[in-house]
Amino acid sequence: MTRYLIDPALPQWKGNFHCHTTGSDGRVSPQEAVKQYRAAGYDFLAITDHRKVTELRDAPEGLLLIPGVELDYRVVTGHAQAVHIVGVGVGKGIMEMPGVLDTPQQGVDAIRASGGRAVFAHPAWSLNDPETIKGLRSLSAVEVYNRCSDFPWNARRADSSEVIDLCFSDGFLLPIVAADDAHQYNGDQCHSAVIACAGACTREDILDALDKGLVYGSQGPRIHEMKMEDGALSLKCTPCRRIIFYSDAIYSRERTVMGEGITGASYRPLPRETYIRVEIEDAQGFRAWSSPIKL
Repeated sequence: MTRYLIDPALPQWKGNFHCHTTGSDGRVSPQEAVKQYRAAGYDFLAITDHRKVTELRDAPEGLLLIPGVELDYRVVTGHAQAVHIVGVGVGKGIMEMPGVLDTPQQGVDAIRASGGRAVFAHPAWSLNDPETIKGLRSLSAVEVYNRCSDFPWNARRADSSEVIDLCFSDGFLLPIVAADDAHQYNGDQCHSAVIACAGACTREDILDALDKGLVYGSQGPRIHEMKMEDGALSLKCTPCRRIIFYSDAIYSRERTVMGEGITGASYRPLPRETYIRVEIEDAQGFRAWSSPIKL
């Protein structure tokens, strides 16, 4: 039996679920952000200004605009943590909902009640521990990479793979996305993306792909196909130099593949592994991250 995680028959749409404008603390207007992402070949975009829903009406041809917001909280669990939740596809009245800014769970609940999807943002940058993430119900995805959390805009806490793997190892699996979180627009924009595998680039289809886990994060490389067949995971991708199969096994002899211009690999999970996710890296160092596969 063949189980497709990324079906080659489905179109892939490139988007960004997380960026800021002069609506909060960004350096460019919403209209300018839209212009830049469309020029960079993005198919959909959510502007997620802090505590403010952005819903633009006049989208340029070829770019789907999805209403968005970012909610932020401070949590103390032994150490201080920032908890940021990105809401995608939210309703305009979400900020008037009771308790929306009181706790992260109430924020997630408000996002879902308004028809949106809740994405846990930049856990490494926020110093989040796995228990904080796992304590939230009804999350739709987690950011594995956040461009603005990298140098020179921040210290190097853009890659959240480690904390995400700790969550996944406890059975708390979430779809993976990558994001820009652009603020400065001097290189932090139009870099990272969520790739949605969907029949069409409509709000309903993109959110449905997120619900089904038919998404992955990318800085450029593409995963054309990923499937489980006869007990092995295999994938086809754009040319790369590294393919890594991550799991909850501390060591596995076959989990890395290296070479020049690799366009695919396969991996047979060990009996003790409960999930697999894949990371690929091209010759320029740009990466893509698959969502996890439950075994």
